[in-house]
Amino acid sequence: MPLAQGLGPVPALSVHALAGDCASGSAVIPWFRRARRRWQLWPISVLAMGCSQCKAEGITANFSVLHSPKFAYKLGTPAGERWQDGEIGRRVQESRRIVVLAGAGMSVAAGIPDFRTPGTGLYDNLGKYNLPFPEAVFDMDYFRNDPTAFYTLCKVLWPGQYRPTLAHYFVAFLHQKGLLQRCYTQNIDSLEVLAGLPKEALVAAHGNFDSATCIATKQKVPLEEVREAVMAGVEACYELNRRYGGLIKPDIVFFGEALPTRFSEHSIEDLKSCDLLIILGTSLKVKPFAGLPGLVKPGTPILLLNRQQVLRSADVFMQGDCDDGVLELARLLGWEAELVELHERESGRWLDAKGEIDANNVV
Repeated sequence: MPLAQGLGPVPALSVHALAGDCASGSAVIPWFRRARRRWQLWPISVLAMGCSQCKAEGITANFSVLHSPKFAYKLGTPAGERWQDGEIGRRVQESRRIVVLAGAGMSVAAGIPDFRTPGTGLYDNLGKYNLPFPEAVFDMDYFRNDPTAFYTLCKVLWPGQYRPTLAHYFVAFLHQKGLLQRCYTQNIDSLEVLAGLPKEALVAAHGNFDSATCIATKQKVPLEEVREAVMAGVEACYELNRRYGGLIKPDIVFFGEALPTRFSEHSIEDLKSCDLLIILGTSLKVKPFAGLPGLVKPGTPILLLNRQQVLRSADVFMQGDCDDGVLELARLLGWEAELVELHERESGRWLDAKGEIDANNVV
């Protein structure tokens, strides 16, 4: 649930039914009454949207909670500058240098677990590898000592097994519309490119599976050889290591490694010049990526589409899964039908292509 600037959990998902009446007003309105009495200096404004009970409350001031079927929008800007539905769409369409920051939550709908969600995240499900700590699977010192866990995880994460989500196609859509400056992703799955985003419009901040290197000799290793070894199992990876004279890994950034040069080459200029920042599905816990929102100029609008509120400076917080968030945003922009049609068409092509590959790999 979103938080109203320190007021505690706001039951925003139940505030309004778009049909015009407050379906659960009897439960929600008393909460606002108590909040108003307790925090005199932090009153809450509920956009009634036709709800007579809310209007009767006469609640006014400088904070709005809107309801949509799947989200709570948290609009934290001062009175007179609130972003309502139409304002969100207008601001996006008027932007010409949008920067997108994407995290693992963007790929969850593709079937790839994120890292930090309790119970389902990758870090919560690595116990069988007896790691000293979950992040060790991406730790260079641990990899040098025992690469087994990483090679096993590689088989699960290797691109080609997953198709892009609506959120990936939405980012590619922004590029097609001439609105995207660049997308910075923490993901290593390359699904943005598979959805049609040109590589020059993408910065894979944590690397990806597009290339592989022997860390002992610094020699590049043919990617297809690495893929075949990973898919064959850990022993095949060890044999490949012996053949090339050292441990081999895809060019994924491990903890303690430097980020790709494209990150430092573009990030400062892109963020300082962007006219809208959209953040999708990230905990913003891993630095230096987590510091990117702090590079935007004061007053630059920020849209956060995420399961949790991770950035208090966001102008709009759309709480929920990334696919639901971009679908709602596409609706506000008038792009919903076009985006859904693109996703369905390209997903069909992906399934056909994967079927052919799987058939060719049958022994």
